Amino acid sequence: MELCAGAARGSYLVCIGWTTLIVSGDVAVVGQVFIVAMITIILTGPVISVIVDRHDRKYLTIIAHLGIATALSSLGLALAFNSDLALSWFFLTVVIVTIFRTLYQGSHDGLIHANVSTEKIVHTVARFRGLHLLATAVGTVLTGIIIENLSVSAGFLLAAIFSIFLVLTVAFVKGVTSKENATGFAGFLQDFSGGLALFKNNQQLRMLTLLAGVALPIGQLSNAILSSFIRDDLGRGSDVFGIVDAAWPMGGMAAAAVLSLGLRNLSAPNMAYFFSLLVGVATIVFALCTTIFSLVVLHAAMGFTVWMCRIVIDGRILQICTGETVGRTKVYIEVMFSFAAMIMCFSPTLVSSPSTSNYFLYWGLFVVISTGMLWLRHVMEK
Repeated sequence: MELCAGAARGSYLVCIGWTTLIVSGDVAVVGQVFIVAMITIILTGPVISVIVDRHDRKYLTIIAHLGIATALSSLGLALAFNSDLALSWFFLTVVIVTIFRTLYQGSHDGLIHANVSTEKIVHTVARFRGLHLLATAVGTVLTGIIIENLSVSAGFLLAAIFSIFLVLTVAFVKGVTSKENATGFAGFLQDFSGGLALFKNNQQLRMLTLLAGVALPIGQLSNAILSSFIRDDLGRGSDVFGIVDAAWPMGGMAAAAVLSLGLRNLSAPNMAYFFSLLVGVATIVFALCTTIFSLVVLHAAMGFTVWMCRIVIDGRILQICTGETVGRTKVYIEVMFSFAAMIMCFSPTLVSSPSTSNYFLYWGLFVVISTGMLWLRHVMEK
């Protein structure tokens, strides 16, 4: 499943990013695509999480990727007949795909929870995330080649095909329905309120959610300003940017590989705070780098520490929730991540700085200080 989902995601991002850049001629529009996706998660995530907890996760996964395939293939065919589509088509597709991806992620985590023992959840999540990262990289490269040699429409169709492959693999997975649902709209509202109560009453969930909002968005910050850091601060070209940018997923895959080994010390509950602290330290040091070698090493270290933190948090969330609350427990991580990522991505627009490296430096310091404060609060509330 994760191989197909990762390939579809990589293909989709390349198609949307490249096409919006061609149509608009403005790099800022590409960033707006990610902002739209984050806003969509914030607004729809809590509602989708209730759907995940009320229905069979197998069929929700199938519906999600049929929806993604339909949206991507429709846009690809529309581009084939009209290459001058309005940007609103692309933003609408981003909204639709983001909604279905959120549905898939919650359903997929529910399937993991139902089929994996509690002590093995972190290691299993690591393996799935590693496959996802690998497939995303492969899908990105393959789609780039398809677009270069054929057309953008062919790239969208390829992304849709990857989603169809995922539907075929899920067909052999045992379905999971976690509970009997309260009937009608009143029952839906009852489950929605129950999700809010979960967040309010579970101190560990609140702390992990806050930690995710502190450390994980560093990846989105890098997506937003790395090119400016390479070009404007260091005076280097796109070749250096490509090399440095590629180091991040390599670090992420290394993190997934390490955690998949099943080493108990690395997946211990409190390790999320340690990895979050390392995220901040790596980001601070990255801001001070000037050579290509050091940039590559530190950007890989940032990817490594962010994904170590992310996998441990995801695993811990699945360990502390019940089968019938997976969607509503996990969604707050995504909502907090999206909200914090928007703030980080908007920071260069809101606060001017003579050097792009300062944003890496200041946000790195924020991660270190905030992680320390969260850790102290965690210790005091034990």
